[in-house]
Amino acid sequence: MKPQFLMTILFLIISLPTQAQITTDGTLGQKLNLSGPDYQIGADLGQQQGSNLFHSFQDFNLQSHESATFSGPNQVQNVISRVTGGNPSNIDGLMRSTLPNADLYFINPEGILFGPNAKLDVQGSFHASTADYLRLKDGGRFHARQPNESLLTVAPVEAFGFLTDTPAPITLQDSQLFVAFGKTLSLVGGDLLMQGQLLSNGESDTFHPNYSLKLFAEFGRINLISLASQGEVIPIQSDIILNAKQTGKIIANNTWIGVSGAGAGDLFIRGGHFELNNSELEGDSGDKDSGIIDIQVEHLNLQGSEIATDTHGIGQGGKIILKVADTLSLSGTSEVGAPSFIFSGTESLFDNAGDAGQIEIEARQILITEGARISSFTEGQGKGGAIIVKASERLIISGQPEAYFRNDPFANINNIETPLGKTGVSGLLSNSKSVEANAGNAGMISIQAPTIHLSDHSLITASAKNAGGGDITITTANMLSLKDSRITTSVKSGTGNGGDITIEQPVFVVLNNSKIAAQAEEGRGGNIGIRSNQFIASSDSLVSASSKLGLDGEVNIDAPDMNLDEFMVVLPGGFIEASLKGCDIQDIENPSTFKIHTRQRPVPFINE
Repeated sequence: MKPQFLMTILFLIISLPTQAQITTDGTLGQKLNLSGPDYQIGADLGQQQGSNLFHSFQDFNLQSHESATFSGPNQVQNVISRVTGGNPSNIDGLMRSTLPNADLYFINPEGILFGPNAKLDVQGSFHASTADYLRLKDGGRFHARQPNESLLTVAPVEAFGFLTDTPAPITLQDSQLFVAFGKTLSLVGGDLLMQGQLLSNGESDTFHPNYSLKLFAEFGRINLISLASQGEVIPIQSDIILNAKQTGKIIANNTWIGVSGAGAGDLFIRGGHFELNNSELEGDSGDKDSGIIDIQVEHLNLQGSEIATDTHGIGQGGKIILKVADTLSLSGTSEVGAPSFIFSGTESLFDNAGDAGQIEIEARQILITEGARISSFTEGQGKGGAIIVKASERLIISGQPEAYFRNDPFANINNIETPLGKTGVSGLLSNSKSVEANAGNAGMISIQAPTIHLSDHSLITASAKNAGGGDITITTANMLSLKDSRITTSVKSGTGNGGDITIEQPVFVVLNNSKIAAQAEEGRGGNIGIRSNQFIASSDSLVSASSKLGLDGEVNIDAPDMNLDEFMVVLPGGFIEASLKGCDIQDIENPSTFKIHTRQRPVPFINE
């Protein structure tokens, strides 16, 4: 059964009508059925310890027309609530707190569903969890599954604790959960399941109107954590400590998650399988430095989705950190026509514009297909951010076949600035777009992977319209293979120098109808250095370090001479050893042949 179908069934089961009620369980005060639809939850219904106000409920549910308001003395800094009755909570109304700047904790180990009318009006941070207990900093505990084992103290919450290997899920269905400026929104539980809808403009508000499901912490922080075993989750100032053997699923369909604002905040995601479908993670900023988007999961799959940081003022762009234990996959186009992409940009035109943030990606294997991109750009004086990619096994980039471009009148494989969704070129891109004399340089690209394969008009490029092109460094132990693809650094106009291209340590560098170019207009062409055991290029492939009006760069290929007429090379599946010399062509499946085309100097300038 497909995961999406199982997810739909789960939504239908959990979202069945429940009796609308909030009932205290009698462990911290009287056992009462509170009267609605506007439930008043004062300090007299719970127990206060210093700046902590504890509440304990038998059941906690809200229908769309209902609200629950927490109140108490102004010195309360943490309102800490649990549900002990053994039933999940269905929250489809408003959760409000009138306590100034007090954080609100809500835990139910049986599960939490936020419906399409769920809203927050909390002056502090909001933390929802299916944890079994909350551990306080001085050793106190607030148990939801075993309330009699609680020890209530004055210390703040330090950790979310889980006692089972099957923590209950947190589900959001068309919900919009916003916290106050500079505050934190946390969802910590078993599987995190977010199901929204893509809307046409006008069907929702003007704040990202295409999405019915939104999580937002302006200049604040969002924590999304999924576990699939016993353990603890400990949020700290700049990280999440996850003490658990297994992590769970995080699935976001048609969802917008943002920490944007005057200065973007931080977004931390920890889990096993993380899937983004037609969804966005965003950290835009203005005059203040951005925070980070920090994702550490087992698998990460983007299907028609984006992860992005951007700065529009003097603030520095936010860093994107992706650590994926297994596979990172970027593919597909969204329902609005845009491909998947990860990008960091600076769009400020101020004299002291901020630089774009750095992108750091680590995974076992990285697959970039169907027009997906990892990119950094600058449109003003700010510098483009660096792109650093490390794959412990392989990096595969695949665009669209030639037929795609013949059938698409908008497509132009030599123009990487065609509208999103109108080009099938996949790749890694760093771009300086400004034509001004003081334009910021394109960011550098660094790639490390044992095997790197580019095909179907994919690319790795650092380009500039008027500034300097960024450098590209590729380190690979086995093979760098290009088929109908290119690796380029280029400057389109002005006196900026082309960036350098360095390729180190592969056994094979193979070019099939492809090119490696470091070019400039009036400035100096970039240098190209290739050091490999074998360099194999078809006659229609090019290596160029040239300038149209300035000095050419240098091309240095450190590889032994080969007579390719004597043996065959198979692409892309593995290598053919030189010991196959003289083998019969019938012994090789899908053979390809190459010839080296030698030149005394770099080829003339090639138009991009």
